[in-house]
Amino acid sequence: MPLPEMTDAEIFQRFLAFLNATASEHELGSPADGVELAPVPAPLRPFYTRCNGAALFDGDLLFFAASGPPDEDGTVQHASRLARQAEWPIPQEVVLFGRDTGGEVLGLWNGPRDASKYPSPVVLTGLLFQPAAHALLATSFERYLLTTTVWHCFGTEYADVAFQCFRVPPALQVDEVEEVDAEAWFAWSDPNLPALPGDPYQEPLTGSQIRELLAR
Repeated sequence: MPLPEMTDAEIFQRFLAFLNATASEHELGSPADGVELAPVPAPLRPFYTRCNGAALFDGDLLFFAASGPPDEDGTVQHASRLARQAEWPIPQEVVLFGRDTGGEVLGLWNGPRDASKYPSPVVLTGLLFQPAAHALLATSFERYLLTTTVWHCFGTEYADVAFQCFRVPPALQVDEVEEVDAEAWFAWSDPNLPALPGDPYQEPLTGSQIRELLAR
């Protein structure tokens, strides 16, 4: 019998357990207080009340601090505005909160959507200065954390910890990320995702296309 689907709240608790079990691999900011949390969208606040910014996997994955000086682009408060001023094609509905492995920026979609299906969609924007530069990664911040955490662990000494913390089905416990069956993975990890995430350099989406996906 398959395991029942995890809720976003349960995924987040399992993510915290993973952080505790692999603490030497990460640098976590001190918890944010009420004033610091003001610029942070509500779906991200459980994360920021525990760590105000983070560098996970020895800095491979960065989460911005909540706030900072007006010219500081590494903050949730100012990153989106400064990126748009630098002519990055960040949709107005997106609030940037981090940076991925290759320098691509991560954002939370705050625009219209069916919140029951897409509670807090996560968008990746590639290093492209053109309208088509995005990929829809997850229907929620928590499901993004699940996928990015486990995929960072494939082929590492922390793989078994990630598999155990997130209850990854045996059929999805592969040795290398290249071996992942993406359709099977997202059918388990994020079943409401309207399409498999594409490479923003090979299969880029525009902001309008993201809106259409989230309107389905």
